[in-house]
Formats: sequence, C-alpha cells, structure tokens
Amino acid sequence: MKRWVSAKEAWRLEVERGPSEHGVYKFGYLWLAPTFMNEFWRVNPDKGIVLTRFRMPGVVWGAPWVEKDSLYGASGGGFVRKFDMDGKEIWTVNPGLDDFKAEAVIEAWGQYIAVQFPKGLAILDKEDGTIVWSVEWSPQGPYGQEPTFDPETGLLWVCRPTPEDNLVAFDKEGRISWRFTLPSPATTYACPQIWDRYLVVACERHVVVIDRISKEHLWSLDFGKVYHGGGYANALTGGPRTLTPDGKLLVWTVDGLYNCFDVKTGVLLWRLDLGTLGYANRESTTFWGYRGVVASGGLAIFLGCNNLPMDSENPYGYDGNRLFIADYESGKLAYVSEPKYRLACCCKPILARGRVVIGTWYKDREGNEFPSYYYCWKIEDSAGRWSVEDRTYEWMGGWHHGGYPL
Repeated sequence: MKRWVSAKEAWRLEVERGPSEHGVYKFGYLWLAPTFMNEFWRVNPDKGIVLTRFRMPGVVWGAPWVEKDSLYGASGGGFVRKFDMDGKEIWTVNPGLDDFKAEAVIEAWGQYIAVQFPKGLAILDKEDGTIVWSVEWSPQGPYGQEPTFDPETGLLWVCRPTPEDNLVAFDKEGRISWRFTLPSPATTYACPQIWDRYLVVACERHVVVIDRISKEHLWSLDFGKVYHGGGYANALTGGPRTLTPDGKLLVWTVDGLYNCFDVKTGVLLWRLDLGTLGYANRESTTFWGYRGVVASGGLAIFLGCNNLPMDSENPYGYDGNRLFIADYESGKLAYVSEPKYRLACCCKPILARGRVVIGTWYKDREGNEFPSYYYCWKIEDSAGRWSVEDRTYEWMGGWHHGGYPL
C-alpha cells in the first residue's frame, strides 16, 4: 500500500533583508538566525511570531547554542556573545580568528562553547567567556566549518582548511590525538557527523567514512565533477549531508542527484535524479549541495533551489520552487508541492512537533534582491510514523543526524 503524505503550510515569517538562515528547536521555541538582521530570534513555532530578539555586533550565519537560561551565538567580525533569556548581553568575546562564517556554534565537554573560524578554533568557558584554548592554522579558509563533540570518546572532531591533516580530533586540553588527510577538501560548511561507530565527512568531491573508535578509514566514494550553472563544479560542494536514524547516508550532488547509501558498507541503496524528473535545472546557478535535508520517521524533506529570474511562465524561477518529501526507505517521492516557494537558503530544515521550518535565499540568478521567508509546514502521513513528539532539534551535525539526537 502506497504511503500517503501531505504538507500544509502553517505560516510564513518574512525577513526584511538578507537570507533566512537556519536555527534550532529547544524548550518549546524556534531559535532562528535571520542573517542580515544581525540578531537571533526566539519564535513561537505554532504562529511564527517573533517573541525575543538577541542583538549581535554583526551578521549571523549560524545557529546559536541554546540552554534553559542562556543563548550563545557568533557573528560577523568574529564576535561571540552570551545572552540571558530576555535578550540581555552577559558577555562578548572576540578570539581574533577572523570573521565568523560557519553554520553553528556548539557545546563541548559540558562547560565550554566551541566556535570555528576561517583562521582557527576557539574554546570558550560558558561562565565568563574566557578563552580556555585556541588554535590558529594556515592557510586560512574562506569559510569556517563546524566542530563536532563526541561525548563517548571526549574528543572534538574538526575539519581544517589545511592541505594535509585536515581532519583532526582534539582532546580537552587542545592536543591533537588523531589526524587524517581527506581525499579532497571538506565542503564549505562541513562538519563531522556521527552514527554509531561511524563518522562521516562530506568533502568537495568525496564522502568519507571512518570508524571513530578504532580510527580506521572504512570507505570513500569519489563523485567527481558535474556540469551545473554554466560550468563544471565539484559534485559535493555545499554543506553536510544527512544521516537517517537507521543508518542510511543521504548524499546529493550540486545538480540535484540524490543517493542513499548504507553507512556501514557504502552500498548504494537507491538514487533519485531531480533533473531527470524535471524538477532541477542546470542553468540555475545555485547548488543543491548547500540545501539541507531533514530525515525522520521514514521521510526526507527538502526545498528546491532553482534561481532563474521570476517569470510566471518560467518553471525554474526563483519563486517557483517545490517542497519535496521522499520515502528514504524506498527512494520514491511521496509528495511534491506546487511550484510556489522561494529557493531554499544555505541552511538546514528544522523539526518542531510534526512541523518543518525552512528558510529561503534572497537573490535570484541576476542578483535581484527580495525579502526572504521562513516557511513552516505541518506534515502528516498515513503510516502514522511522522514524529509529532516535542523533542529537541539541534544543529544537524554531530550526533544529531537529520536533526534528532539518537
């Protein structure tokens, strides 16, 4: 019997300028990062109403770390700031490691905040912002990736922009306990992702899987280059990919080819080509690899990213994108919306009690700028497997896979 799936738009929240970057869902609220607004938002997930604003010194590209009584975030200019829940600044620190251009700050060793910059990594004490230790590397990367803390081993996994030893594991004192040279540079917003014993890194051309306990390199696949947006590009340019709760690895290319692998063996389970299906256009200059996928309850959900100029007769226009829901067990599309949404931002979908929130980008192919949105859809399915539990949804790196921690 075919699974019936529906997505009903619950609300949309306009961002006046710039992109609508992602966030997290914790303690019953959405915590969003509208980049050029220079602030984080605490948002009612049922109505899409901004409740509290947390002002930062610069633009906010990445999700904050949220606790019961505090919010930690980083911004342009390299600043890291702690707030109370009323939006009052507690402390601000600048580690001097260049601009902040990553997708999240994370917690490490319980008492610290780990922040990665293009120029290095800083570990800050939550209490007062003291820089416990930091490292600087050369060459400097154009962007910063996101570190991943492994609570079982007590190690912080980090992708670096160096030509060699560009995947390393730090201990609590800042010593490198293990190092590995990736077959191609880690993707722009790469972060090591963990499922059971397996650690996954998305590189510009390769996906790499390592046993995080034995440190053995288990398998890699080379996706090469593909033609998209008027030229050839590394096939996996973009951000992290998605691990499902049952150990499937979803890897998609810049031109919209979605692949599903068994993370243990690297065996291909299925493939879904949005270009062949008529949903992805190679003349668009945005890369599907930057757009995130959330996976829960057997469903993988993502928003399209065609960016041709707005035109009522153009099926690949900036405002003619679709919401896709795939059954990640069969590899079949379970739901495709009408082409009526703006293109997805370089962000990851957020789960909140049976709803999915996805932000949008603010430019089309010609550079025309528009207000962006956070869209929220309520998801339902006939199998009754779509989770509506009130569970925390963190940044999708590390242990959080498609969003929910295992």
